[in-house]
Amino acid sequence: MPTGIELAKEKKLEGKALAMKVNGELKDLTANVDKGADVKLLTFDDPEGKAVFWHTTAHIFAHAIKNLYPDALNTIGPSIEHGFYYDFDNLTITPEDFRNIEKEMRKIAERKLVCERKEITLDDVKKLFPNNPYKAELAKEFAGEGKTLTAYTMGPDFIDLCKGPHTPHTGYVKAMKLQNITSAYWRGDQKNKALTRIYGTAFPSDNELKEFLKQQEEAEKRDHRKIGAQLGLFMFSEKVGMGLPLWLPKGETIRHELIEYIRKKEEEYGYQFVWTPHITLSALYHASGHLPHYQEFMYPLMKEDEHHEYALKPMNCPHHHQIYQRLVTSYRDLPLLLAEEGTVYRKELSGVSSGMLRVRGMTTNDAHIYVTPAQLEEEFIKVLQLFKEVYGVLGIHDYYFRLSLPDFEKNPDKFIGDKKLWDGAAQSIRSAMQKFGAKFEEAAGEAAFYGPKIDVQIKNIYGREETIATSQVDIIVPQRMGLTYTDEQDKRQHPIVIHRAIYGSYERFFAHLIEHYAGKFPLWLSPVQVKIVPVAERFVDYARSIGATYFKEGVRVEVDEGTETLNKKIRRAELERINYILVVGAKEQENKSVNIRTRDNVVEGEKKPDEFLKRLKQEILDKK
Repeated sequence: MPTGIELAKEKKLEGKALAMKVNGELKDLTANVDKGADVKLLTFDDPEGKAVFWHTTAHIFAHAIKNLYPDALNTIGPSIEHGFYYDFDNLTITPEDFRNIEKEMRKIAERKLVCERKEITLDDVKKLFPNNPYKAELAKEFAGEGKTLTAYTMGPDFIDLCKGPHTPHTGYVKAMKLQNITSAYWRGDQKNKALTRIYGTAFPSDNELKEFLKQQEEAEKRDHRKIGAQLGLFMFSEKVGMGLPLWLPKGETIRHELIEYIRKKEEEYGYQFVWTPHITLSALYHASGHLPHYQEFMYPLMKEDEHHEYALKPMNCPHHHQIYQRLVTSYRDLPLLLAEEGTVYRKELSGVSSGMLRVRGMTTNDAHIYVTPAQLEEEFIKVLQLFKEVYGVLGIHDYYFRLSLPDFEKNPDKFIGDKKLWDGAAQSIRSAMQKFGAKFEEAAGEAAFYGPKIDVQIKNIYGREETIATSQVDIIVPQRMGLTYTDEQDKRQHPIVIHRAIYGSYERFFAHLIEHYAGKFPLWLSPVQVKIVPVAERFVDYARSIGATYFKEGVRVEVDEGTETLNKKIRRAELERINYILVVGAKEQENKSVNIRTRDNVVEGEKKPDEFLKRLKQEILDKK
């Protein structure tokens, strides 16, 4: 039987293959492969290959720490997206120590120490990791589950409790970088001891590492939390509560423009607009199924008296269903398209809040489309078209759809209802995506409890894939809540509901837009579109007169009346990412003109204010 290393040589992947999957199971390349087995060799181009590579690097790091700080107690060191971390007890280091630790890591890597798997017992753990209660706890827990205890050696001087796999030797790791230090509680429990956590990354070559670090540096500049603070777009207050954002005037201006734009688009598509309250009798969420299936994300219920218990709204759909019952009686009333900028509240876990990306209070660009089965595919195509139009205007092009389907074989309890209904709804979505020409992938087991869905997947500034918006098909709740219509034969039928949010939530979408534009919003979205900068105080009145004219014509304009130098004023306007900076001095006042420059320091020169105003209005209208 050949080993994975021998297969890698045959496939001309020697030195590139890191591990392998044999019949779906991850294994070391040193393992033997049975004849006829399904084998996939994993390289750094494969996500699972990267995970193996970074986990090996974590062991190299722990080995270096053991050499330099013998009293440190290593705990866990998993691979994560874009690298690894390792938690230590009894270790005190600072970023100034990174260079010396990296030097030791490179020595270990260059020695090409063999990574060898060994099966061990609980007694072995006590001998191999004396005075290390963390390893003892993990081993006892793992053995208690009936699993085989394994460890990996790295040369003669280092061993770590680990299930693997790892690269054949340490020489595969060519370039490495320690990034930052933080603290973390053992097993994530605040009752446990706080440990020292070090994050790092590594790559097969120096060039790949340099490219990654360059991307990370650019990403940090685009971080919506940093730009949001710099531009005064939003804030959080401990007195208001974690995850409850406050939109500042400039941020609210952008939010308002997004709402106005999508509302006009939705009107073109035939949506009608509604508004629903922030609290609701909890019985409504029992009927919809949200309390049984979603309660962990809902805030505690509010009891008014023995007969009335209220819930803070986590979803808009049950309210829209009540409106449906008022408006629809016959198939002639369908499709019905209801839209709402609905504010909802969801109990995100403490510690997961990340600026505007994970909040507890959010406003969703929500809509529900009630259709007959025959209308489902056509209406879903219209949803895809709306995604395309809106995202095209906003400059979002690199995205795809993930079609989340049920998995009745592995997790039948999660997906309620008739499998035939699920299959029919899934096929309608699939057919709509294919006819529209949408780029999509299928993911079994990720559907909502009430039906299949599509998620809009994009890559964020750090290269990680994230969901920015979603559209779901509901085949269950209409039945649970007694939503009906009479068909052509005068029989009662249940509608299908398309839950649709083009923006998702405004908070999360806003965070992506800030990072997408790096704070340099297109003119129609910019909170301040024009800054007029008088050269000296005697030109302020002239600047004000132009500003007043522009304001009356719908342009968001500010006049900088400060006493700083011209260069400082211009630089401040550039840092504020204001699209156009109009300088006025003696020459401009005499010629009744303005001197135009952009936030990117492109000087356009003198133009008449009225002439430039026409250009501004057209650019805003065109949403360029």
